[in-house]
Amino acid sequence: MLSATTLYAKTLGPKDAGTLIAMTPLSDTVVTQRIVVNLLLIALGYGIKRVGLVSRDEGRVISRIVLYVTLPAMNLKAISQTALSWDVLILPALFLAMGILASLVGRWQGQRLDLSRQDMGTFVVSFCGVMGSLAYPFAEAAFGIEGIRTVAISDLGNAIAIFAFAYYLSFHYGGAQGFSYRQVLTKVATFFPLHAFLLAVAMNLGGILLGGVPGSLVDALATLNSPLMLLGLGIYLDLDVSRDEGRVLVRQLVSKYAVGGLVAAFALFVLPFDGSTRAMAFLLPLMPTSLSTLLYSVEQNLNPRMAAMLVSLTMIVSLAITMVTVLGFRHAF
Repeated sequence: MLSATTLYAKTLGPKDAGTLIAMTPLSDTVVTQRIVVNLLLIALGYGIKRVGLVSRDEGRVISRIVLYVTLPAMNLKAISQTALSWDVLILPALFLAMGILASLVGRWQGQRLDLSRQDMGTFVVSFCGVMGSLAYPFAEAAFGIEGIRTVAISDLGNAIAIFAFAYYLSFHYGGAQGFSYRQVLTKVATFFPLHAFLLAVAMNLGGILLGGVPGSLVDALATLNSPLMLLGLGIYLDLDVSRDEGRVLVRQLVSKYAVGGLVAAFALFVLPFDGSTRAMAFLLPLMPTSLSTLLYSVEQNLNPRMAAMLVSLTMIVSLAITMVTVLGFRHAF
């Protein structure tokens, strides 16, 4: 199999020489430095929360800026400028199916734990979708624009699982009145990051490149994405777990990564990808519980504390998996 970089290089003309140079493999030293900086940004976010400069609620402002401003800019830049093929459509379909399947596993495990309805709601929602945003900074550090492209395309299916199916589940367990499927469809249809994704695909297919002031603005916002995202994740990090809560957390951890591991193995051994596309398709199923678990738990009066702990614990585990994979096995893909 040819890597996506090799295939893309064959389509480049002389004017695209700068793009080709940007896609050449980075040295292990550069990748290590970038990942260390990413971890330090998470630690900085956690530190400024611990000393009282910001609160978790204030961290939500950063998350919204990332979700609705810098992340769409990153996706627009990545997808509009890189080669696309029909094969990559497998990825959003895979992660949409994974979100639904994992939530069913979560419901089964939650019933075994005999959780209250509010706790059950948070527990089940925590299985539906992953924190694809965590993969962006590490994909960028290790693989550049090509890694970001894979994450952006895959995260589309993940986003539909989160903003449609998980949204429905939060209403179901929260007992909200007046819920209708039209609300879910409206939420998905009006989701701005989805609009940015579709615009990027249209520009790619139409051969339209962003230039001038619009291009510079998108580049500037895309550059801000990783630092803001990592600071926000650090602010949300919560390491205060009681012994009574440990049973629920361990059950979620084992079940979630069992499903993620199976999907990752499928991506590794079955899907027809190579290079950075293969690496990110392997890593994405092993990303943490989505931050939407916390947002939905607050909105629907489920269990925000449990949600914060589930997000935090899986974030630590996923960071460890990502570091080992990128630093130790980046060239194996």
